[in-house]
Amino acid sequence: MSIINCPNCKSTLKQFDKMLQCQNGHSFDYSKEGYINLLLANQKRKLNPGDNKEMMNAREAFLSTGHFNFLIDFIEASINSLNVNSRTKTETTYLLDLGCGSGYYTRSLFRNSKINKIGIDISKAGISKASKNDKNSIYIVGSVYDLPIEDRSVEIVLNIFSPVSIDEVKRVLKPGGYFLKVVPAEDHMKEIATLIYDSFIPHKSSIETDIALNSDLQIIKVEKLEKVIVLSDKNLHNLISMTPYLYKFERGELEKLEEMSITISFKIIIAQYG
Repeated sequence: MSIINCPNCKSTLKQFDKMLQCQNGHSFDYSKEGYINLLLANQKRKLNPGDNKEMMNAREAFLSTGHFNFLIDFIEASINSLNVNSRTKTETTYLLDLGCGSGYYTRSLFRNSKINKIGIDISKAGISKASKNDKNSIYIVGSVYDLPIEDRSVEIVLNIFSPVSIDEVKRVLKPGGYFLKVVPAEDHMKEIATLIYDSFIPHKSSIETDIALNSDLQIIKVEKLEKVIVLSDKNLHNLISMTPYLYKFERGELEKLEEMSITISFKIIIAQYG
């Protein structure tokens, strides 16, 4: 069963050879890497929206070192504790990773599970890399503000460090489904910020309040994960290069950084729909 919708008319897309097609004749070819591009021209603000190839390469290189795997372990343990699979034994279980970037989290979660994973990002560079590295998940170039996904079709929506539409999350979640949102906690990468700004301003996010004020979503858990890691040379440069901090450095300044202790701090909000 397909839960992927046509971005033009919202009808279901079905598989035909190497393309997806809806009942109204709209068709979309798979790329040579294996992803499908469902981002319409009117959904773009520029020719190549989203993070660029440099940022995606840096993200993939840094995440592959395993420094953020404690976050992956926490997410997987949290989802397992929700017993999502036990409630859907006769159905296909879907995890939708919104703003999946290069797909590192998507492919790392539930490697030996029957959960079907779909990653969506507006960055073609990110989705191309994700699809090359992971043939067990579905990757789509698309907008998180107009998801090409069926109503009430997904058990788990994951969103890590990227923009999201709560209305779209609610639309695609099944009743009883879960939304996991990860944002930087107050001190995340504070050591880098102090290199750039005169004074450090702790990270702030309104997403927890936005979720709490939404009568259709009930927050069931809020957790903070934090540790300090020591990074040097290329690993340090890649961490910075996968964030907007990159653009605050003058040419050549980043390469002068040799070693730093960096605070890694996440806030994870888990909410249930319905």
